[in-house]
Amino acid sequence: MPSTLKIDHGPISLLGRFFLAADTAARERGISVNFASLQDLLDINSANSDSWRPLVPIFQPDLGGATADNSFVIVGTDKNGEVVATQAGRYYDWTGTTLFEEAVSLRMFYADPAAALARGDGCKVATPVASTIAGRVVFSGAGWYRRDFRGRGLARILPRISRAYAHARWSTDFTISMMADAVIAGGMADRTGYTRIEQSSVELVVSPLGSMRCGLVWMPVQEMLADLEAAMELGWSEESDPRAAAM
Repeated sequence: MPSTLKIDHGPISLLGRFFLAADTAARERGISVNFASLQDLLDINSANSDSWRPLVPIFQPDLGGATADNSFVIVGTDKNGEVVATQAGRYYDWTGTTLFEEAVSLRMFYADPAAALARGDGCKVATPVASTIAGRVVFSGAGWYRRDFRGRGLARILPRISRAYAHARWSTDFTISMMADAVIAGGMADRTGYTRIEQSSVELVVSPLGSMRCGLVWMPVQEMLADLEAAMELGWSEESDPRAAAM
């Protein structure tokens, strides 16, 4: 991670130790972790359309309203400087509102939710948990790993870096994401460390992805911080399970 990374919020000692440990773990797996721009993310997504679906509107500046002030992009590059992994975060100040209200209204996804609703996009959220998630919330997503770098445990590292950095920057109360049911069934939510999984709880129709059924995965800040500590203690291998220790 860049030496200029600032920790504005959260437990400085824990976060500092975690960023060093995660950076070392990533380097041991052949990648260097750095920040990139939203345009970089769009370009990387487009260049790898054979192994990566289009980005959700959340991370698209024109469609979703993502900016450098409310979003960040993390990339992992190999020894040749080629991008082989990505992760991104989008911050929301939901003071006075909730995930449920922002999702079903499509304000969470689009800069112009009225136009999205008019063309048939929509979101249904079945879990009551969505009405309790409010305040300072970050959506963590845009996770992608080049095929030859899959199976190295990077999914245990980059999403945790993303959650930790978001908290250090915005003092987040919750981290959330949405994963297709098949992805959750394949163990991705567990590998990335989420402590709460609401399977098949979201029906989503968003451009340009189309229709999908997803699970809401999330964690409150104290469980997120406990998970970082557990990850450092148990290691980053596929056999270790920091999530279990953080429950």
